[in-house]
Amino acid sequence: MGASKYNITADQGSTFELYIEYQTSGSTAINLDAYTARMQVRPSYTSSNIVLNFGGCTAYSSLTGGGSTGYYASGTTGVSGTGGITLNASTAGVVGTTGGIYISSDAVAMQNVLPGEHRYDLELVTGTTVVRILEGMFDVQPEVTK
Repeated sequence: MGASKYNITADQGSTFELYIEYQTSGSTAINLDAYTARMQVRPSYTSSNIVLNFGGCTAYSSLTGGGSTGYYASGTTGVSGTGGITLNASTAGVVGTTGGIYISSDAVAMQNVLPGEHRYDLELVTGTTVVRILEGMFDVQPEVTK
């Protein structure tokens, strides 16, 4: 089964939060304790530039952004931000809700994201198995007040 499609609209310069629940086809929440997660936002499907790089599991989360340029190239180091992915999380990002996936970025990292249409996907990893669960457009609306 391919990844579900979901287009995201985010605001430049504002805190970004997204909450989804990972479930079976019978609507039963899937325990994500054995998984890590990763999500990248890029200007296009084929670009080597990374706009935002989210990671995490139930024990930690991480976020790397592009800093003042808005992106960084694969194989180089971006700028650490506050946020990332928390698995088995509630809508507030607190661990304890089976199947919950909480993705967030602080306003500082989002301030440097260039406005426009980007592309993203979200993957869950356990051992050598990678499951691509979500993909789509990551549309950033420009900020006026700075």
